Amino acid sequence: MEHEFDAIDAGVDPGGLRNRSNVRLLICYIIDCIKKPIKKDLVITAMQKYGIANYFEIADAFLDLENKQNILLTDPENDLYTVSKSGKLIASNLSDELPLSIKERAMSAVTELIMEEKNNTENTVEIKKVSNGYVVDCHITDEETDLFSFQLYVPDSKQARIVKRNFQSNAEMIYKMMIASITKNSDFAVQTLEEIANSKKHI
Repeated sequence: MEHEFDAIDAGVDPGGLRNRSNVRLLICYIIDCIKKPIKKDLVITAMQKYGIANYFEIADAFLDLENKQNILLTDPENDLYTVSKSGKLIASNLSDELPLSIKERAMSAVTELIMEEKNNTENTVEIKKVSNGYVVDCHITDEETDLFSFQLYVPDSKQARIVKRNFQSNAEMIYKMMIASITKNSDFAVQTLEEIANSKKHI
């Protein structure tokens, strides 16, 4: 079904959503597909960052869906939303109206941001200024347990930020290599190095 272009399209990429009904539909589709409470800001950021819809249109769509109880604010303190029964019906019955490319792009963006948030929560980094440079304090945690931590000295803030970014992106690999080293498990070390090499090919 064709829709008129009634949405602001500033910041929207070619092929993005220019109809308010479709913006609301995509929000229901995303929250329904995630299958767990999700932050409003995360959905908005994903849709805006990837040029899927205009920021103000997404924010207005969230408000409209919430007012109609198609989505529910289940955790106000953490701004977490779930989809209601009516929202699930919207997502399941009308999602075919959305282009497949838009649905795939949106879910890819949301998943990427969820993983980034998870990494930033579980793999914490603190950069400390010292007299002759910086100390990067890295931690891998599992809920409240500190599984692995180390400190690394670097001479300037640029390198400190690089260490922070690389650690949070590759914390699992770093942890695996540490385990392989202290247990002298050469097979595990080779396997981990192969994973690192393969991950670089997909960057």
